[in-house]
Amino acid sequence: MKAFSRDPRSPSDDIGRDTQIAAMLAPLDPATTDRGYWLRFQSRLMRAAAPELARRRMLPDLTMGDILTGWARAVVPTAVLAAAIAALALIQGWPIQLRPAGSVTLEEMLVAGMESETIPQALDEAAAESSISFAAERF
Repeated sequence: MKAFSRDPRSPSDDIGRDTQIAAMLAPLDPATTDRGYWLRFQSRLMRAAAPELARRRMLPDLTMGDILTGWARAVVPTAVLAAAIAALALIQGWPIQLRPAGSVTLEEMLVAGMESETIPQALDEAAAESSISFAAERF
């Protein structure tokens, strides 16, 4: 099966390579000066990877439970530490600031510059007939 080149007008060889691009990239190919480069490269790479590939081949098939157990070894101690810090903060009565100073809430951003009703007023059942209430979602 012959591969197609990106530009059908550009010349290609019998295996479908674009000969113009191949000529431009030839100086970057180490096999241009050394014909056996890629074969030696592949054998060197496979020799280097052989111990790791053999180790992975000997491992039993991993299940989803094995993966979750592996994650649990890191997640559970972290969660316990976070819970301990939170408990210590509550026991000591450290001031916990839920909203940083100078921050703006979403509601404040939505009504910034509006002179009319605010969102809680627009969601009020008594104001259901107002011009803003049609845009509010009701749950």
